[in-house]
Amino acid sequence: MADIFVIDDQAPEDMAMLQALYSRSPASVVSHLEKLKAVGSGKFMEQYYVGYGHASIGDCGMTTVFIEQVSMLVAKAVQDNPLYSGQEASTRYLDFSRQALHDPYNHPASAAILADWMKLYNATLPKLVEGLKKQYPFDPAQYKTEKVWSNALNARAFDIARSLLPVGTTTLLSWTTNLRQARDHLRRLKHHPLAEVRAVAQDIFAGLYLKYPNSFKADDMTRADSRDAYAGQFTTTSYVAKADDVIARNTLSAAELAQLAKGEVIARRTALDLEGLRRNEQEVLASRPSGSALPWRLEAYGRYNLFFLLDFGSFRDIQRHRNGVCQIPVLDARFGLHPWYRQQYAQLLGPADLAALDEQFEALLERVKALPQQGIVTSDLNDQYLLPMGLSALVGVSYSVPQMVYVGELRSGKTVHGSLRPIAQKMLKLVQADLPGIAIHGDFDVDDWSAKRGEQTIAEKQSA
Repeated sequence: MADIFVIDDQAPEDMAMLQALYSRSPASVVSHLEKLKAVGSGKFMEQYYVGYGHASIGDCGMTTVFIEQVSMLVAKAVQDNPLYSGQEASTRYLDFSRQALHDPYNHPASAAILADWMKLYNATLPKLVEGLKKQYPFDPAQYKTEKVWSNALNARAFDIARSLLPVGTTTLLSWTTNLRQARDHLRRLKHHPLAEVRAVAQDIFAGLYLKYPNSFKADDMTRADSRDAYAGQFTTTSYVAKADDVIARNTLSAAELAQLAKGEVIARRTALDLEGLRRNEQEVLASRPSGSALPWRLEAYGRYNLFFLLDFGSFRDIQRHRNGVCQIPVLDARFGLHPWYRQQYAQLLGPADLAALDEQFEALLERVKALPQQGIVTSDLNDQYLLPMGLSALVGVSYSVPQMVYVGELRSGKTVHGSLRPIAQKMLKLVQADLPGIAIHGDFDVDDWSAKRGEQTIAEKQSA
């Protein structure tokens, strides 16, 4: 009979040592625990993990980093890792009106732009709530309580108003990682083209090195060997995707760009063996019940490369799917406010309020463009901090068929943001057209209002 031991009361470096000892000794973990108590894990990690480079040892020690008061761009950079696990403060459920703002230019003119975006957000949010009350009046048959109704309205209002939050609004996130991934990812982020990301990466490293001095090298974030030089050579293209580069690299035509502007998804299938899937996998594709994942082995048939316009706010949602490539787009104003937000404002605000919002929105964008006239040395990367999350960006993703189905079904649900649902639905329709007979369990309903939004909350249970 197997002996099973569940051990979760040891420090990360101790857990790494305990697991590594299996590779050198057939003794039970019980005896390894005694050895750990006698010699400690410090010297072991320093010698074998860092010193000799047995990197897999670092995979066995887990820790969690909590990162607060950083911009949305820092959060995306930390999360830009296929193995990222963690959580982030949600602009869909939280009032961000009092969050601090990160100004990359540290100038009165740029600070005023950030402040005016927040003023517009704060002024618009209550107007949206009032409009939603008229559009979705309380119905006891639909909502369990008035509290649930009110929560649903507030969540929808946050959904819409987040389009006015500047990307420089600060957020909070956690990062649960093993020691190896922490070290590797931070050594990548030290080359990031954004100064704020580089600074935060150094701060995270300092905290981890203080906590786990035997699992990091003191010069990890300062040395410049050949590998560092190689990583630093491609700082922009490796970490972010500018729209012009995406268009040129993927030869997106003017006709395709016009399709993107209409909300369509452009698909490239050259890296995907559709014929092999049709020939060999019909039963697997057709028999899958709702909620089941397609077999991992189907990844071997290759990937779709998709392109679409999506607001930065909803990009943050789709980036959470790590099993694929979803490079961070560089946000600019060329594609304008995502149509979903404009539609919501038109429905919920009166004509005068809508006209005033449009005027202020465009004026703020013009003020960002005019910053060089005030003697500020600007860049497209730093301008992002001063732009609102509702602007559309050109997003490119690379997904296998299993990932297309998973993301499409999950993100087509009514509780998903209204600007992302149509993209998810189009992904599923692409797969349906390419693989006739495949079982698809997405939500294709056009209406995206759901009373469930009022129940999706984490709240402390009140004692009786």
